[in-house]
Amino acid sequence: FHGKQDHYVCAQYKSGRGDCSAHYIREDVLREITLERIQVVNAYVREDVEHFREEWLNCRRKDQEQSIRDGQKRLKQAKKRLNDLDRLIQRLYEDQVLGNLSMERYKKMSAGYEAEQEQLRLEIADLEGWVNQQQEMNDNLDSFIALVNKYVDVTELNQTIVNEYIRKIIVHAPDKSSGHRMQTMEIVWNFLEEVGIPSLPTILNIQRTLKAQKTA
Repeated sequence: FHGKQDHYVCAQYKSGRGDCSAHYIREDVLREITLERIQVVNAYVREDVEHFREEWLNCRRKDQEQSIRDGQKRLKQAKKRLNDLDRLIQRLYEDQVLGNLSMERYKKMSAGYEAEQEQLRLEIADLEGWVNQQQEMNDNLDSFIALVNKYVDVTELNQTIVNEYIRKIIVHAPDKSSGHRMQTMEIVWNFLEEVGIPSLPTILNIQRTLKAQKTA
């Protein structure tokens, strides 16, 4: 491209981290595609909110409800085992004090129990975070629908709108194998990143876009 035009360059490439190649996307192209994508999502959800809610719930039931139950069951087991180990360690100490257990044996057994407790605490923290995250998805659904209703007619992007809708945008290195500059762009939404929403074509022909802009 020629001239001084605002664009975004891959941060990993600029900083020298990783093995990312030099690639970029023009800011006006990125804004145009992002605005169009938000408009499509808004129209899709508002067309039939209850159908969208049902689709989301079906997706969750199929892919997550059993996992949540399994996670809750494992969390309960881990907490019970952690409490049981506290009692076992206390009994070991009492047996050692009463002379029913040698100091060497006491140290070896208590060290093993304490190591297991540490692993359980880490597992419990991970499980609690995961289960809470899954349970919060109902709130996320309502938040996303409220967001769609808040921005009924989005004709121009600003920082607030982008931050409310989007967690991150991933722009991949271009593919020139077809003779044209083709670039894949992914939008990761806030709230409902795992829910399938009919998408626009994800392959952007940057060369054709720029040509259309020049002739407009």
